Amino acid sequence: MYKKVMVLLCLLLGLSSCYKYNKPDKPKNLIPKEKMIHVLLDLKFVGAITGKDKEVLDSAKVNPEGYVYKKYGIDSIQFAESNAYYAYYMDEYAEIYENVKDSLTKLKAYYKDILEKERQEKKKADSLKAVKQELEAIELVEEIDMEELELIEPISDTDSLSLKLNRQ
Repeated sequence: MYKKVMVLLCLLLGLSSCYKYNKPDKPKNLIPKEKMIHVLLDLKFVGAITGKDKEVLDSAKVNPEGYVYKKYGIDSIQFAESNAYYAYYMDEYAEIYENVKDSLTKLKAYYKDILEKERQEKKKADSLKAVKQELEAIELVEEIDMEELELIEPISDTDSLSLKLNRQ
């Protein structure tokens, strides 16, 4: 019994001492939640672009993260401190990331709708183009003098059968 109490006491002291020392202080220049949502959202965009078109960004000598920091008037240290602070408080961090996820979902649906509208417009334009080409082809046929054309007598299945019978 004594051993169980000592192990439990040591475990409790160990956990409480680690909790106190790892807790980050609130930064003086903490990025507000709303602004942090926008920063993280833009950083997600940058990450997606960097993964897809890294060569384009490298050739243009663009620092995408630097652009995001400049856009929001922050620096990398301020972002890192704010990110560490919010990451420690998981409920707040989960709320921030839930908002980022919701924003990404809404943007995906928005751009998906735009893409579908563009496809419908292209399909309509293509069908109009096909009808126009068909009308032009009909007009060309009407311009051909029908008397100049030699018609070929069609041979039907019954005609070829009768030819075979006559030969026998």
